Amino acid sequence: MNFNDEYAKDIPASYPKRPALPFLTPENTIAIFTTLSILLKMKNQLGLEAMMEYMEFYLLTIEKHNPRFKGAVDQALALMSVQKMYGAVRPDETKE
Repeated sequence: MNFNDEYAKDIPASYPKRPALPFLTPENTIAIFTTLSILLKMKNQLGLEAMMEYMEFYLLTIEKHNPRFKGAVDQALALMSVQKMYGAVRPDETKE
């Protein structure tokens, strides 16, 4: 049984069948949500600095063991505006 068969009933009907961004599939969303939840819990319990150190350590570790990831992610990031992404959350703080 694969993820879709086992968890399809848990995916809301309103979940887009073809997400706007290719990495936001139901399978990847749980991994992204789990990772962000871990970072939030770490920030709340240990502080922002500890959370950032943890995040940076694992980014460097993943990059070291999977150097092709960095190139692919760098290409994707070159097409994105983190200011616009943040603007979706806090539009009052990102106006130019």
